[in-house]
Amino acid sequence: MELILFALPVLLLFLMFNSQRKRQRAVEQLQASLQPGQQVLTTSGMFARVVRLEDAAAVLEIAPGVQVRWDRRAIGSVVSDGAPGGALEGAGTASADPSAAPSVPPTAGPAVPPPGQPGAPSRPADEN
Repeated sequence: MELILFALPVLLLFLMFNSQRKRQRAVEQLQASLQPGQQVLTTSGMFARVVRLEDAAAVLEIAPGVQVRWDRRAIGSVVSDGAPGGALEGAGTASADPSAAPSVPPTAGPAVPPPGQPGAPSRPADEN
C-alpha cells in the first residue's frame, strides 16, 4: 500500500515532464524546419510569409511590401497554403466587379425631426 502511495506521484511527475519534453522537441523541430516562402502563424495570431531567416530572428512579410522582424520563437506553426486565413493571395488587389462591393441599405422613410421641433412625434402618456 505504501509503495502505491509513493509510486503514484512519481509516475505523475514522469508523465508531466515527458509531455513537456515532447512539446519542446516539436517546437525545436519547427524552428529548424523553417524556410523562406513558408506561410506561418505567430503565437500572437498574425499570419505572414517567411522572407528571410537570421540566427534568432525571422523577417516576415505581413502584407505585400511590408516586412517586419520577429523573434523566431514567436512563430507558432507553419500554415499550409490552402488553409483559410493563412494565404496572402489577393492582398493588395482590388476587385473590379462593382457587384462585389457591400451594398448599403437605403434609408427607411423621411427623416424625423428631433423632439421639441414642429412635426416631431409626441410622447405617449404613461398608462397605469
